[in-house]
Amino acid sequence: MGKDFKSLVRCIYVGKINDNVKKLKIATEELKDLGNNVMKRVKICEEQQQMKRLDTVQAWLRQADTVIKEAEEYFLMSSSSSSHGLISSSHKMEKKICKKLKEVQEIKSRGMFEVVAEKVGGIGGGGGGGLTVKDDDEQTVGLEAVSGLVWRCLTMENTGIIGVYGVEGVGKTTVLTQVNNRLLQQKANGFDFVLWVFVSKNLNLEKIQDTIREKIGFLDRTWMSKTEEEKAAKIFEILSKRRFALFLDDVWEKVDLVKAGVPPPDTQNRSKVVFTTCSEEVCKEMSAQTKIKVEKLAWERAWDLFKKNAGEETVKSHPDIAKVAQEVAARCDGLPLALVTIGRAMASKKTPQEWRDALYILSNSPPNFSVLKLLDRN
Repeated sequence: MGKDFKSLVRCIYVGKINDNVKKLKIATEELKDLGNNVMKRVKICEEQQQMKRLDTVQAWLRQADTVIKEAEEYFLMSSSSSSHGLISSSHKMEKKICKKLKEVQEIKSRGMFEVVAEKVGGIGGGGGGGLTVKDDDEQTVGLEAVSGLVWRCLTMENTGIIGVYGVEGVGKTTVLTQVNNRLLQQKANGFDFVLWVFVSKNLNLEKIQDTIREKIGFLDRTWMSKTEEEKAAKIFEILSKRRFALFLDDVWEKVDLVKAGVPPPDTQNRSKVVFTTCSEEVCKEMSAQTKIKVEKLAWERAWDLFKKNAGEETVKSHPDIAKVAQEVAARCDGLPLALVTIGRAMASKKTPQEWRDALYILSNSPPNFSVLKLLDRN
């Protein structure tokens, strides 16, 4: 009887651990997505306007990175604890995972930054969650026409929902940022609210509602206790009386605007919804009246952009470097963000071997921030 009872108790604890591990894994993945988005916005600011990331943002990125690593260690420890067979061990692990879950959720709740960087001597960017990006900056090459097209759509009465789509790294967030900033910089833009929301892969409607609520200044203390439907009703009540421009970045699946409380844009309210996505299918699901594709750069423009950031002198400093540099640029696949970031990472590489090492890394991994860290080490 004693053994059976202990087995039952151990099963209960193991079951709780498994449930909380699943919750922790989901929360950790959401924090990773949020961290990647914040870092992407920081990179746009730092590399397109030589701005400095805010200390609060840098501190948050460090905290997020640390807690993600700790959570991943817990995943390994939990499996060991579950198979160990001791009730005391399982109970301790269950408490640790619960504590870590709260920590991940708390850090995630502080990651919705409106401004992520500042100019030397002042803050860069205005209210409404925008970044400041120069429209004529060399790193936005090829995107000016797209930004202009989106801007014109904001002035058209028969276009309420605009979808900007294209492969990852092609510059969709930069386009959205440029249009968002242009609106913020024009005080008489005709909109009562300019709202920026990062959506991400794991769609969370309540997170979208919470972000909108912060941007429109609704500070009711009872908000967190409201249901999703009650939050939607309150958002609708406020937005239905105002003209708004809602920017949704990184949409992976249909966002039900009505369910979130966002009044559908029409000719009467003259509001606008602009979103970015990798999928043209999502544009259809979102009922976008206008779909705008962001294309990769043609080789000539891609090569010029890469050389500008790597440095003409560096590229021409050795015949072997010039040859390998073209292969490195080709690996960037016409993606402006990759061409700029990898080009700048290679600016300090002065030997053919360093360039060959970089080409090897890029040949085995798609260009991303993890790859950039490897390039910096070499």
